[in-house]
Amino acid sequence: MKKVLIREAVVYTVLLILLSLLMHPDFFSHAQERLSHMHARENYYHPVIYTFFVYILLLFVRIVIKKVISIVKKMRVN
Repeated sequence: MKKVLIREAVVYTVLLILLSLLMHPDFFSHAQERLSHMHARENYYHPVIYTFFVYILLLFVRIVIKKVISIVKKMRVN
């Protein structure tokens, strides 16, 4: 159980960083401006919320793929 939680936390964190960089490519060049805009608008949670929705979508896709692979393996055995 601990391995699963760690793996999913890593997936979520990588997804958060990747989406942040894709949505705000200027972060590395103007990080102070980006953080000051976020502080001025008080929108601290929007990256976490967006990442959560994308994570749930990817989780659903991963579950479907796992089920399809399981069904195909069972069909090959019979």
